Amino acid sequence: MLSLFIVTVLSVGAFEAGGRVGVLFPGSGLENSHGTAAVFDLGIGYRTNRSHFALAYGYSGLGARQAGPYRLELNELSLGYLHELFRREAPSGMASNWGFELGAAAGYSLLSRTLGSARETGGAPAGHLTLGFFQRQGHSRLALSLDNLLFLESQPAGGAGALSLTYLPALKGGIAYVF
Repeated sequence: MLSLFIVTVLSVGAFEAGGRVGVLFPGSGLENSHGTAAVFDLGIGYRTNRSHFALAYGYSGLGARQAGPYRLELNELSLGYLHELFRREAPSGMASNWGFELGAAAGYSLLSRTLGSARETGGAPAGHLTLGFFQRQGHSRLALSLDNLLFLESQPAGGAGALSLTYLPALKGGIAYVF
């Protein structure tokens, strides 16, 4: 019975692999001391009708606004879900399909800060909220999205621990190949 379910799921969907590049903007107070940076993502996923499940790896390195050897690096692995909110179906063979999608992902980030020869490392759970536009034609899929990376951090506030939300918005564009 389980094998029949797996065969059915695999026959109504498609696998895809691709990458995205974009610009990451510092937020939550980081904009005072950090500049914008490039962000790179690689991912594999599985798509059925209007749903898409993906496993992705992302990297970005934020440099200091002031002159100095400071750098904050983010390496992240995440598992996410995208849902097509709207899709315009083109007549077969005539044009491309396009639409809008909304997504969420959960992941874990390895963070490191470097200042000269000093290095500090750590990790934090992270989440993504994404709103995007996509276009599919044949085996290619193009996408442009606004991706908000969210960190929940605990920070001392007068001797007691408090939760803080850090967000890093990014504008990303990418291409994927659908198998």
